[in-house]
Amino acid sequence: MDENDIKNLKDLQFTITKKFKDIVLEMATTRQILDECELSKKDRKLLEKHFEKLKMMFAKELQEQNPIQVAIIRSYLSSKKEIDN
Repeated sequence: MDENDIKNLKDLQFTITKKFKDIVLEMATTRQILDECELSKKDRKLLEKHFEKLKMMFAKELQEQNPIQVAIIRSYLSSKKEIDN
């Protein structure tokens, strides 16, 4: 990948929906609680499970709203891995 390809990556525009924003906010809040609060093992496990569910929702919403952009990023990352090896 050359400089033009990297510039094109920087110019990608993503569709950000209200649902997407809500998921990101909830992920940040959940992560902060996990990192900063003392929780019982049961509560921590439930919150970690919830966080994993949010990550899946995030990925799904990103893919549904931005299939072309996601494909471009995946292609870039896979070519970068090949170069790094």
